[in-house]
Amino acid sequence: MTFVDFGPEPGTWHLDPLHSSLIFVAHYLRFGRVQGTFGQARGRVHVTDDPARSSVEVEIATASVNTGVHARDEHLRSADFLDVAHHPRLRFTSTSLEPGRRPRTFDLHGDLELHGRIRPVILASAWAGEAPDYASPDNTHGHFFSATTRLDLSTFGVGDGGALPWGGRLVGDTVDIVLEVRLQNQDPAPFLARIGHTP
Repeated sequence: MTFVDFGPEPGTWHLDPLHSSLIFVAHYLRFGRVQGTFGQARGRVHVTDDPARSSVEVEIATASVNTGVHARDEHLRSADFLDVAHHPRLRFTSTSLEPGRRPRTFDLHGDLELHGRIRPVILASAWAGEAPDYASPDNTHGHFFSATTRLDLSTFGVGDGGALPWGGRLVGDTVDIVLEVRLQNQDPAPFLARIGHTP
């Protein structure tokens, strides 16, 4: 596979957590749907001259889950669901990369470690574009990507909250993942430390 007209040049690129969104959408109370995010993540992408040999590593703090409702978030952090006390991180490590069906798209294959289990996943990904950081004093440059996938929580041993009186389970098994990611050529850690942000 070759990315002739898009994508970062070879080198190490870093996830920019301040300009990235890690979103999930799940069925809730059987008939409803709830959207949430994970607010703390770090990651690196190693782009090689042969893009097919590039690699991705991402780590997300499970305790940073946020649905906008404090009581619900605390329940999601409990042993009923994510069990963040015993599984504080989820990790994605890429295994291969192949071209997509449309221009500037690709499928990113990898292993997702969640709730103590590792399972293969495929991220349907697309490159959106590149832009410098207008506010950066160190000539930071970035690339924007989107990616989606679908997970079955039972595959990873994540609980569903139990049965509801009117049928179904508190949380549905299938969860949609939507990623809007910015990669940058500078390690964001020094800047994040200055502003007190924990990745």
